[in-house]
Amino acid sequence: MYPRFGESLIPVKLQGLDPTQNYKIEEINLMPRRRSSLKAQGKTYSGDYLMKVGIEVFTTNKTHSRILEITAL
Repeated sequence: MYPRFGESLIPVKLQGLDPTQNYKIEEINLMPRRRSSLKAQGKTYSGDYLMKVGIEVFTTNKTHSRILEITAL
């Protein structure tokens, strides 16, 4: 939940992926010597999963942004 508005943070569902292909998720806009707090960081998911279930990319930190690199394996 976003503490200010009480909204639920829903997963982002991707579009246009090959459902049979696997994809690796990496956050690439990190400050030097910082680790990603993204739950999907460094993990591999099928295109089917990413399009139907999605991944949690939003954060409750209002000054935080994320840039993700999604690589087909």
